[in-house]
Amino acid sequence: MITPATTRPQAQTILRIGLPLLILLICGGLLWQRVTAMDIGAIGQAIGQVTPLQWALAGVATWGSFHAIGRYDALWHRVLQTGIASFPARRAGIQAIAIAQTLGFGAITGSLVRWRALPSLSLWQTAHLTLAVTVTFTSCWAAYAIGAIWWLGIDPDKAGISPFMILIIFMVFGSIVAISYQKFTPALSGRDIGTLAGLTAVDMACAALALYILLPAGTGLPFSTVAAAYVIALGIGLISNTPCGAGSFDLTVLALVPLDAPEPLVAALLAFRIVYYLAPALIALIGLARPGAAPNDPADGPASWGLARQSGALQGGWHLGWLPGLTLSFGAHPSVQAKSRKINALNTDAHFHGRIAVLYNCDRRMAKAARDLGWHVRRTAMEAMIRPQTWSTAGGKRQTLRRKLRNAAQAGVTITKAGADLPIKEMDQIARAWAISHGGELGFSMGRYTPAYVQDQHVFLIKNDAQLIGFVTFHGSKDDWVLDLIRHVHNTPDGAIQCAITAAIGSAKAAGVTHLSLACAPDPRYTPAFWSKRRAGLIQFKRSFGPIWVPRYHAAPNRATFWLSGMIIGIAIYRPLANMPFRLGRMLRKMRNSAVRGRFPIELGRHS
Repeated sequence: MITPATTRPQAQTILRIGLPLLILLICGGLLWQRVTAMDIGAIGQAIGQVTPLQWALAGVATWGSFHAIGRYDALWHRVLQTGIASFPARRAGIQAIAIAQTLGFGAITGSLVRWRALPSLSLWQTAHLTLAVTVTFTSCWAAYAIGAIWWLGIDPDKAGISPFMILIIFMVFGSIVAISYQKFTPALSGRDIGTLAGLTAVDMACAALALYILLPAGTGLPFSTVAAAYVIALGIGLISNTPCGAGSFDLTVLALVPLDAPEPLVAALLAFRIVYYLAPALIALIGLARPGAAPNDPADGPASWGLARQSGALQGGWHLGWLPGLTLSFGAHPSVQAKSRKINALNTDAHFHGRIAVLYNCDRRMAKAARDLGWHVRRTAMEAMIRPQTWSTAGGKRQTLRRKLRNAAQAGVTITKAGADLPIKEMDQIARAWAISHGGELGFSMGRYTPAYVQDQHVFLIKNDAQLIGFVTFHGSKDDWVLDLIRHVHNTPDGAIQCAITAAIGSAKAAGVTHLSLACAPDPRYTPAFWSKRRAGLIQFKRSFGPIWVPRYHAAPNRATFWLSGMIIGIAIYRPLANMPFRLGRMLRKMRNSAVRGRFPIELGRHS
């Protein structure tokens, strides 16, 4: 016997699938009536006149749109604390949107694609993520849609029952969903909301630009009109939930864009379908069809694998990272033997994706295997290693360290190992002040402070007169620890950081850890002088602990890719664009301090 309780899910399923199909049939029929009244030959001729340069530029604009989409997913992974690193999160988001917008049924399709691309997440987690992305995108889009309606001068009263009335209903619906969603999702910060709004704007602007580029010359349409029409049509397409927004999207654009002859616009819409829908979907399906390596838990590998929570991913015993044109290995699990075939397999996989394989900061045995393959290998860094079980502050090599520890003790510095409840609010303030004073945070292979990131680390709090003034974090595994973050206020007492690291070494000893790394520093004997001199203070700081220096190498298939990858890695580490606001803030603060000390010929804040 079928009860109402069992028929309700069936009815919902029928409605969820049947309604988009009904909308597709209705809008498709209306669109077909309009197209049949046009000159089909003129449409075909207009498509044939799209130049290779137009195709290429539209492809670049499409890449910009999907790049913003990927960052949307990465931000939500961080907010929801899924533990997925930025690159695989962005890649999964791009694949999900590329396939979902082409096949339709966005919520279902997007969740399944993310689940396939990120097998370490459950289906519920991917559905939760998809809902978060959909709701916030809808809310941001609604604000821009209101502006687009105003820009085009649309009068809903004159429009009557039209897609624009549906648009208003959809905006209200999106706002209601957004408000209700706040009950079960972590609150977004103001900065996160601003980032999501900016990414939404970049996404839609790049997509509209791709459509605008594909328009034939001589239409005389301003970009602002095309962009406003695209924003509104995008919402209508989302409402219909049909594959590619077919029918509803096209009808809306044709209704909003003023052209005496619609054939060029129809041709541009068809070309847009190829560039923005078909091509990305095919690329995403190819990437999705390749079964990914089984996910690895950072806890199963060396301590340095903790960086994978923020940079790169763990695949097949490798800690991998991705940069433009590069697949980089941060290191391999001890179970991965340094044989040429392992590196060849890594190289083959990189070539399949159109990338160059690079070994970054690899150990001696991996460097030797790469050199046997004919790769260009060069020693570039040295890692400061300590054995906690036998280490002490005694000895001539640690004389400077003992003096620093005495200075910290006299200043009243105390060190506490944090438990599960971290003082996140105070740590946030310290980390932001540190970033401003240092011109931002380093990226890629360098850890960046986020609350979710440090939750999985060993954190040592630096206090002075019971006030938190800094902290030091370590990645940890059963056998080894690796120094990651050092954050402190600008007036931290001399020796406070050394005191925190010394306490960490003692804690590692008590935990039975056999190796503790103070991370890498440039090797002055094998790196350019201008680079090693800039890091002389870092080298001296680590040298005060009397560590064992272990060589680290950089390897690439040939000399050209070696230097090219080094340049790309340098840009990714220093993040010139991401750190620009911090560097501007540091410059303004220096100007203010100089003015206060009378070093400027003008007085800030006053006008002549």
